[in-house]
Amino acid sequence: MKWATLISFAILISAHCGKSDRNRVCENFSDIKEEGFKAFILVALCQNLPQSGFEEVVLLALEITAAAGACCGENPSPDCFKNEIVLSQSVICASNEIANKNHVQDCCAKAGDERHQCFLEHKRSIPKKKEVQKMYSGKEKCETFKNNRLTYAGLFIYSFSRMHVMMHPFNILVFAGKIGALAEECCAQEENLDTCFYEKGRPVRNYIASVTAQSQSVCAISKKYGERVIKAKKVAQSSQKLPQATADEIAEISQNITSSIFTCCSGDSFKCTKKMKQLIEDSCARDDIISRTKHLAQCCKLSILEKGYCIENMEPDEKPADLSEKVESYIKDADVCDKFAAGKDLFIGGFLYEYSRRHPELSSQMLLRIAKGYEDELTKCCATENPPECYGKADEKLHAAVQDNLSHFQKMCAIVNTEGLAAYVKLMVIRYTSIMPTASFEGIRTITYRMGEIMQECCAKDQSKLMPCAEEKLSDLLDETCAENDPATINKNVEACCNDFYSHRRLCFLDMKPDTESAPPEFSAESFPITEAVCTMSDQDSLTASVKLLYEVVRLKPTITMEQIKTLTDGYNALKAKCCAVESNQQCFETERAAFINTSKDLLTA
Repeated sequence: MKWATLISFAILISAHCGKSDRNRVCENFSDIKEEGFKAFILVALCQNLPQSGFEEVVLLALEITAAAGACCGENPSPDCFKNEIVLSQSVICASNEIANKNHVQDCCAKAGDERHQCFLEHKRSIPKKKEVQKMYSGKEKCETFKNNRLTYAGLFIYSFSRMHVMMHPFNILVFAGKIGALAEECCAQEENLDTCFYEKGRPVRNYIASVTAQSQSVCAISKKYGERVIKAKKVAQSSQKLPQATADEIAEISQNITSSIFTCCSGDSFKCTKKMKQLIEDSCARDDIISRTKHLAQCCKLSILEKGYCIENMEPDEKPADLSEKVESYIKDADVCDKFAAGKDLFIGGFLYEYSRRHPELSSQMLLRIAKGYEDELTKCCATENPPECYGKADEKLHAAVQDNLSHFQKMCAIVNTEGLAAYVKLMVIRYTSIMPTASFEGIRTITYRMGEIMQECCAKDQSKLMPCAEEKLSDLLDETCAENDPATINKNVEACCNDFYSHRRLCFLDMKPDTESAPPEFSAESFPITEAVCTMSDQDSLTASVKLLYEVVRLKPTITMEQIKTLTDGYNALKAKCCAVESNQQCFETERAAFINTSKDLLTA
């Protein structure tokens, strides 16, 4: 099976947007063929029908696909001259059982755009499902894959779509393609299936987690902070990637991207796809810009399926040779305060453009903090007797902030590179449990493991790419965490950070002190499940056991010192080494565990 077929329909679905007398459904169906059409429709159904099981949505997808195929027959229905969404809604509404079960009967009573908007509102109101993923062995995965490859991909689509009802189908189909390609590679071998799925699957899991966090982050930012912040972020990123483009060109590009983000975050997959396609076409139609760029020009030579991903992830072009090292006109000109007073947003936007195109090595969050810092400096300096002398020092202050931020990531990389990923994860477990002791273990484990994967990925890059990689991905993760949880239920400090300026959120978490106001749980021996099973655990399970122990310890005493942590960790490792070395270790574990618990209790309740 060619897995790229799964994802191509999401782009081609909007390729035919001509007059209303065109049979659009037949044209799209003919372009992408039955398999691709079915995949897109399956995602849409899974996202809109949360009460329907896998078999039911598959049958419905087959019915809608058959109806689409009939559009190419002699007597196409009126829905064939509209679009796939209208056709799908008509098939859903034809079944009273499905409509009632999924509470869309009111929508089915409407027609035209009213019905479409009703389905959208219903989709937005669907609670996020946090399904516990059943763990399958490599052998079980391969049995399912070899029996029916489409079912294998379909089960992933069904599960993931139900947990991410607002994500654009294109992303989910890309994920399904990668999951299918992974199974194809691993199931071609006879042995070590679990190892293959784990090792070869790591970049796939990281990719899915990264894109998911990025997708949810941008929608959460747009909802919480509005257009101004999103556009500023896109100005920074676009200026870095296209330093040859003028300020007006960057403003236009950023506005178009911002507009598409708000459309896509509305949950309207059809309009989102059209916006995305139009955005790609517009970008590649700008010969005036392309003639001055390298990477954009290369992306625009690719197929329609590859262009969008290439543009979104392209490297920054080289800076123009005549570009000065510093934004001198913003720190030396005598009329800075006059320009600032004449139009603050426009002036700061110009500064952000000029600073960003000079510094591709900075994260967008750092650039937004720099713009905010410069704005604050001007607000202060323009009220003094000698403004130029005051704001002339702004560049030094901004440079110092950059170095502090870079130094932090370099220190984190030193831990990852010298002590290993596990050491970094444990450090983050201690850190985040101390500031969020009421959070669940799964919540702490998820965020800290993901942080570890991010830092491992970013620390392997050149120093010039460290900050854009690490801070962007860590910020996406925190944005996702703030959006998925009610911060007020954790503690007031977390709530304050989640409500801070977008670009300051990560620094706020970094500066947060241990939570001493939440009541710690009662000390319980059950929190220390140390048995002979630790002797035969895999490295991954052993790490989980160590992390769980750290989580329980820090919850009991959020202000615990690293010296105290070391005392308990050394005690645990000594217990494990002693008892795993003896042949009959059950009695050893029972005796030593009791002594370890008593020592821990004395330390944690003192």
